[in-house]
Amino acid sequence: MRRLAPLALSLAASTFALAPRAPAHAAPAVLSPAAAATEAAQQAAMEGYLYFYPLVTMDLTRRQFTHAAQGSLGAAPNVFLHGRALPQVGAATPWANPDMLRSTAWVDLTAGPVVLSTPDTQGRLYTLTLLDMWTDVFATLGKRSTGTAKSNTAIVPPGWTGTLPSGMARIDAPTPHVWVKNLIQADGPADYPTVNALQDGFVLTPLAQWNLPAQASHAKPDASLDLKTAVREQVDSMPTDAFFTYAADLLRKHPPHATDQPVLAKLRGVGLIAGRPFDFDKLDHSAKQGMRRGVRAARERMDAAAGSSLRGANGWQQETASIGVYGNAWLRRALTAQAQPGAGLPEDLSVLLLATDSQGALLDGAHRYTLRFESGQLPPGDALWSLAAYDAQGMPVPNPVNRLALSDRRPMRHNADGSLDLILSHDAPAPEDQLNWLPIPAAGPVGVLLRIYSPGAAVLDGLWAPPPVVRDEPEAAAAPEEMGAVEMGNDGTPAADSHAAETSTAGAPAAATGKTAAGSPAATKTSPDRGAATKTTAVTAPAAAAKKP
Repeated sequence: MRRLAPLALSLAASTFALAPRAPAHAAPAVLSPAAAATEAAQQAAMEGYLYFYPLVTMDLTRRQFTHAAQGSLGAAPNVFLHGRALPQVGAATPWANPDMLRSTAWVDLTAGPVVLSTPDTQGRLYTLTLLDMWTDVFATLGKRSTGTAKSNTAIVPPGWTGTLPSGMARIDAPTPHVWVKNLIQADGPADYPTVNALQDGFVLTPLAQWNLPAQASHAKPDASLDLKTAVREQVDSMPTDAFFTYAADLLRKHPPHATDQPVLAKLRGVGLIAGRPFDFDKLDHSAKQGMRRGVRAARERMDAAAGSSLRGANGWQQETASIGVYGNAWLRRALTAQAQPGAGLPEDLSVLLLATDSQGALLDGAHRYTLRFESGQLPPGDALWSLAAYDAQGMPVPNPVNRLALSDRRPMRHNADGSLDLILSHDAPAPEDQLNWLPIPAAGPVGVLLRIYSPGAAVLDGLWAPPPVVRDEPEAAAAPEEMGAVEMGNDGTPAADSHAAETSTAGAPAAATGKTAAGSPAATKTSPDRGAATKTTAVTAPAAAAKKP
């Protein structure tokens, strides 16, 4: 196709040259000074809102998580909170990850570097992601990138020029606060003692305390912080003046990226200048009116763009847009932050959601389905894969064998030709097929997620898709209940309120928020999700999970 591109361009140019000349448009009306000022402020505020949305979201998330009143649901700065067990029926958060235990921490670099210590996992898969306050991934540690040997790495704040201990690796953080998220492989309850001990080997130590006795961290309580309202709800309902005043204050603490000049230049026109406080009340009426209109336009734009970057193949949905690193794609980054702040890289984990069967019908637990991987066509990747099923609320399905997922770590029966038939049904199949059985609900909507860790290039490039799921019985007369919107994060779980997602001890986000999200499965019926976390990854998912926080 690329060889034909020059020819196509030539033909297009020729067609344009031969086409009749369109009538000239009337000259645009000249705006009054007040109207021009309103329009300029509106444009600046629209772009500024998208630009600042992740920064405001991240700061509220950090403040909630590190607040002393959170108790066991949060942690002090520079302290990991570990999820110690995999999900079980009756003891799980929605869309819980059946493969990995989660750990999370907020790193405070305002007093200087912090040393991140990692244990020797003896080849065990883990992915540790570091994000700046703009939600960009600036470093990853783990099996894919740095290996699994023991290490000590200094995370250094912007502008720091001190000296590190000899031989200590260095990572320069773009902002003085950093979100650290870790996933480590766990193979069931028998594996917990080993994995939990490894989790305890992930430690954050201020450089000033290196080689000294550990000291407790004391954070000053923030009495002004709303701990009850979800972060997303707070940001989405924040008035224009409060939003930009908050954003300007954060911009004084967290340096903009080098490529942010275009949007910063527009914001200067409304008096919002990097490094200076912003006073909305000092603006004239035209600028205030324009900024309020700009915020409304930005929110409408985010709603309209949901699901726009999805690819559908064989009934599966996959996100196609860049996730984790965004450049100047302000809209894409804002959508990701809205759906799941802290989205990691698809190179570490890609998630695809099964939206429909081979006939285009939504999955229903009243049916039995078969998913056949032909020989040599299993999910390509350098680590592992798993297939998990959920009910309409995103909860694990009760079943007599206590099985929440199938994976390449479990024994499965292959056919003589090397193909693999996986059976999705509520009732147990014949004994010889039970190794390949994934239990689903007795009736109603079914959610199925395929997680691929360290996926191959074919997955990342969209050149591989799972095969279609075939319904064994004839189509039912009544269409199954449509599943509502679910947002998914790149940690392998549909997105949720950022605070609830990170404080879950099961290592999975809480209930989904209900708006379609980039990088997450949400409200379309034909496109796959790559498991990144943004507001534009829409798919069909349980209606019960589609409530707005």
